[in-house]
Amino acid sequence: MEPLFIPGLKLGQFFFEEAIKPILEENYPTLRYDAALIGPGSEVLGFDDQISSDHHWGPRLQLFLSKKDYSHLKDEIDSFLRKNLPYNIRGYSTHWSEPDPNDSGSQFLEPKSTGLVNHRVEIYSISSYLKKVLNIETTALTGIDWLVLPEQRLLELTSGRVYHSTLGEILRVRKHFAYYPENVWYYKIVSEWDHIAEEIAFVGRSAPRGDDLGSRLVAARLVKYIIRLAFILSRTYVPYSKWFAYSFSSLSIASNLQPVLLEILNQNSWRKREKLLTKAYLILLDYQNSLHITPKIDLQPTKYHTRDQIVIDVHKIILELKKLIKSPLDDIKYHLGSVDQFIVDTHILTDAQYAENARNFYY
Repeated sequence: MEPLFIPGLKLGQFFFEEAIKPILEENYPTLRYDAALIGPGSEVLGFDDQISSDHHWGPRLQLFLSKKDYSHLKDEIDSFLRKNLPYNIRGYSTHWSEPDPNDSGSQFLEPKSTGLVNHRVEIYSISSYLKKVLNIETTALTGIDWLVLPEQRLLELTSGRVYHSTLGEILRVRKHFAYYPENVWYYKIVSEWDHIAEEIAFVGRSAPRGDDLGSRLVAARLVKYIIRLAFILSRTYVPYSKWFAYSFSSLSIASNLQPVLLEILNQNSWRKREKLLTKAYLILLDYQNSLHITPKIDLQPTKYHTRDQIVIDVHKIILELKKLIKSPLDDIKYHLGSVDQFIVDTHILTDAQYAENARNFYY
């Protein structure tokens, strides 16, 4: 009989309180540590459901030790847990299969009643964790350092739940990475408006030439830019494509913006698509004005040069925002944004070491 579904963050709390914490209190009573469930996984974002439980889902968490204890106790605690963990929590096995090399390293829960538990209590020091997930060795980052960090990884670090913190390092790190520094934020806003500016006229340029598919594709790309800019203005990390639109719906701006975007994608008339896109840009601009980042910017729909196309003059927005950007980001040749704003490949956007190669684009 299948156990009753328990959201992963709640299951992680039961796992910690009913298994991990009692073992550590009894056998390592002076140990200072942090315990959390962060990192990859739909449950970390609170998006898991029964379907999620078919792989890479179950009782698991991370333990963070001081640098000294990590060096001396990591292997000992790992071995002790293998020998002493209960075989299940709330009906879910605590024993995991080995990673399947033919299924992207997926692991699955396996019932067990004797022998060692192949648990998923991942033990780190803060520095070893940051090196693994963000490929950094210090939190003292330059603006360009921030730009090459995959946003999905930043989201995973700052989402999830901390169950215990006597060491305090995980709370400090999560606060530090809560969102981009102000200068990086301004640069990202400029970049997304610039992406819109590059393609704003293409919806109305493609269709009159008989390329309705091209017009639709451009409209869809512009919708994606609009959503990304909504995330940025809301100072909220953008997830990769699986959760992109679903997460957007929880932003405060989405109540006004989402109906317009759905209508754009459902339109058969390129003129209506163009009109609705302009409406969406102005919703974003109103929201940006409410943040008082720049003096208020007022724009009205206007023709694109002498053509029979309706746009807004995005360059006026860009010019005002550029005044805010400080060195070294003001010297970058193009407004590329962070790696997530100009790279779409999921492998890169979930691999900080590989994403580091994008640094070359900023010089």
